[in-house]
Amino acid sequence: MAETWVVRSEDRDSFSLGGIEARVLVAGDATGGTFGIVESPIGPRVLAGPLHVHHKEDAFWYVMEGEFAAQVGDREIRESVGALIFAPRGVRHTYWNPASTPSTYLEIFWPAGIERYLEQLGRLVPEGGEDLLDRIGALSNEYGVEMDWSSAASLMEKHGLGFGNEAGGFQDPSSHPR
Repeated sequence: MAETWVVRSEDRDSFSLGGIEARVLVAGDATGGTFGIVESPIGPRVLAGPLHVHHKEDAFWYVMEGEFAAQVGDREIRESVGALIFAPRGVRHTYWNPASTPSTYLEIFWPAGIERYLEQLGRLVPEGGEDLLDRIGALSNEYGVEMDWSSAASLMEKHGLGFGNEAGGFQDPSSHPR
């Protein structure tokens, strides 16, 4: 019989992804690699990242607080508390907080593994540096994530967003040398 356990977000270490302060609630090592859950408060008007593709995982975003917007494929979605949005593997997607107030969402993904990518990304982003995009690219390749950096500027302009550069991120990755 499996043992019952309880997870409290305040008991988990958080890591910064620009304007997102994330924490892994359930990692793959606790589920035999079948799924994971990350809780992520996201600042006002923050873009999570450029359009990108996960080649290994499917995911749901569950909106717990505030507003949440996403682009999944060619479809733009704007939802609020209680919404569950599906982002299938192999489909370009990104998400953002469209509001002037904070938002919180859960990312539920299967199989597990992307939580390790996010934790490592959370160590890279605050370091910054001229080679940041190259280091993110190498890490992304390792985890089967394909980034489309050219999409970031148009998404930020269209929706009035940033990456939360006050938290160590960067404003427009397409302007950084490669």
